[in-house]
Amino acid sequence: MQVNKEAFEYAISKIDDGNIFEIFGNDFLSATLGYEFIPVGGAKDKGVDAFQHIFSRSNSEKHIFQLSTELDHIGKIYGTIEKLKNNGIDFDRLVYVTNRKINNAESLIDEVFEKLKIHLTIYDIRWFSAHSNHSEKTIKSYQIFVDTYLHEYSKPGHYQTIANLDSDSRLYVFLGQQFDNNRVDLKLDDLLADTLILYALEGTDPDKENLKNEIQIKDSIKKYLKFDPQLIDQKISERLIFLTKKPNKKINFHTKELAYCLPYETRTEIEQRNLKDEILFNSFFQETQETIKKYFVDVDVRVKDIESLITKVFNKIFLRQGLEFSNFVLKGDSNSVMEQNLNDVISSAVDDSSVMISNKEKVKTALHLAIRDIVYNGSENQRRFLKSLSNTYLMMFLLQWEPKLSTYFQTLASSLNVFVDNSIIIPALSEYYLEDGNRRHWNLLIGAKKAGISMFINETLLSELVAHLRMVRNKYYSLFYQMESYYSNDEYELLFIDEILIRSYFYAKSKNQIKDFDSFIETFVDSELKTAKEELIVYLKETFGISYISNEKLDIKIDEDEKVKLTEKLSHKKDVDIKADNDAEMMLAIYHLRNKNGESSDSGIFGYKTWWLSKDTSTYKALLQCFGQDKYPVSCYIRPDFIYNYIALKPTSEEVNNAYNEIFPTMLGVNLSYHMPKEVSQTVQAKIKEYHLKPAVRVKQTLKILSDKLKSDPSLKNRNSVEHFLDQELSKLKDIEN
Repeated sequence: MQVNKEAFEYAISKIDDGNIFEIFGNDFLSATLGYEFIPVGGAKDKGVDAFQHIFSRSNSEKHIFQLSTELDHIGKIYGTIEKLKNNGIDFDRLVYVTNRKINNAESLIDEVFEKLKIHLTIYDIRWFSAHSNHSEKTIKSYQIFVDTYLHEYSKPGHYQTIANLDSDSRLYVFLGQQFDNNRVDLKLDDLLADTLILYALEGTDPDKENLKNEIQIKDSIKKYLKFDPQLIDQKISERLIFLTKKPNKKINFHTKELAYCLPYETRTEIEQRNLKDEILFNSFFQETQETIKKYFVDVDVRVKDIESLITKVFNKIFLRQGLEFSNFVLKGDSNSVMEQNLNDVISSAVDDSSVMISNKEKVKTALHLAIRDIVYNGSENQRRFLKSLSNTYLMMFLLQWEPKLSTYFQTLASSLNVFVDNSIIIPALSEYYLEDGNRRHWNLLIGAKKAGISMFINETLLSELVAHLRMVRNKYYSLFYQMESYYSNDEYELLFIDEILIRSYFYAKSKNQIKDFDSFIETFVDSELKTAKEELIVYLKETFGISYISNEKLDIKIDEDEKVKLTEKLSHKKDVDIKADNDAEMMLAIYHLRNKNGESSDSGIFGYKTWWLSKDTSTYKALLQCFGQDKYPVSCYIRPDFIYNYIALKPTSEEVNNAYNEIFPTMLGVNLSYHMPKEVSQTVQAKIKEYHLKPAVRVKQTLKILSDKLKSDPSLKNRNSVEHFLDQELSKLKDIEN
């Protein structure tokens, strides 16, 4: 199969990670040129590796290859030649390999020879493109790159990004930590909500009639974070009440205005803390500027806006290697990994800055030396500031507000094919008239649609849904129609109605949102339900992105003996045999589609793609009892809580990047660090060590296993469950009674 050159050039040009380009470049060069490469190493220049991404031909050590993604190709070429000479590396030819386009290649080759008598060869993006279909090996090299590093997700629309997910400790640490019995991150929501509330209320003063209500507080928090923290929205409401009560009182509530403010004691405490933070912030930047200027003098270069450069560099460090860097700052560990990637991170920051192109190579060298000096030998202020930012990073990491994790879950979402059960659809429809924050099932489906999850409903599920609507309509007119006023005027009694659609109707009517039951049904389909199937197909597609797919199109061939056996087992648990028959058919259909699409043999880290989204996951136990663990080792059910907590309501990669620009390195970044539990960094450190001890192939296998477990394990603790708001209200009333 031939490679599309346009797609090839686009994909390769997007690589901005030097390590990824090194892996791909070495593989592609070997496939094209027919020989292997060995790294050039040995000498180090003041602790900075002078030979990162530099190789020699295995059969000719005097042919040196420099692989680079940097924009300043002229500076990089001359800098590489200088470093090779200074370290006594004898070579006949330098081959500069880049995924950028170099327009002046021929004149540059002539210039280098005239000035330095060095033979230069340039392989830029056009060389890669010209050799993309050179052989089966080059095609395979590109395909491996696409499968491993090119990730596609919905933005909306299809968006592609380059990321090294399985060869990065972040994903391994995060997924592994989700299954710890004593998860320290579950308490972070309270701590984060408290910090954000106090931050949002800064400047409030009752004497000046400067108060903020709950909506204003939440709006302020959204501005600070640069995205809508929907998963802690309810938590903020809870903590607002908590923080007004003794002995934890930190804020005042004014009943008349229904608004909050900081009491004098809290204002004084925060003002003192902010003053200390401001001194720390200014001291860090002042001392860091002095350190950097010293190294700039050594390489004879000047930069006007050093403070902006400091911001860019440390922002990039936390953005691209925050976990290992934080682990190094807090625990003195991960220094080798931090060192390995620091040069690329600094190069990226300088390339994005306003530094003159002719100075960029010198600035990168000086910055690398300066940053190393700061993190190894920095002042007390520099250490305290970086520790504060590192604690904030760990908090955001465990809350999944992290660029690499965001890319992983967005890519995972785009690969999922999910059949949506009526245990999700029916509650979602019933939530139509609830406030946005209380529409849990509805928001789950809308969030899944936005994330790019492919959702389906087949004939079996659609027929079930239509039958349920007809049953509910009949039940309303036979049991509730004559008691309209009783339920409409008593919120307590309506909560005990067993059918969620009827219960939701009465709740909406009690709020004067709907006139009668037929109008309620008309919200979704014609109230007579004569053409309900056709109307539901359109409604589900337009509203939630759930596509109808016929059984013929699926072409599913189920083992009838297995279906009979499983139906019989399920019938003991189901009130109606037809429901047991449908469930057995759906479960076996999921496994058939997985096998048909080769998902079992897929070696990727994302796990199975085909799932059944349902709240009734207990029937998987019946399947195991029938056929054993070996035949169907991974559940067919994907948990609603997984999609809700990890995908639907989480910020996108773009939103996370914007948040990082706001937080690293800023006063807000220091503020958020105050309530970070100490045991968090210890837990993370242990997981990082575990990751580095595992062979690469075992890491990949583990990520795949953890991915499927995260999707399907019903015992997993989550911050938020997908519970219906009216069920929650009923539980509260029962608790009061007891």
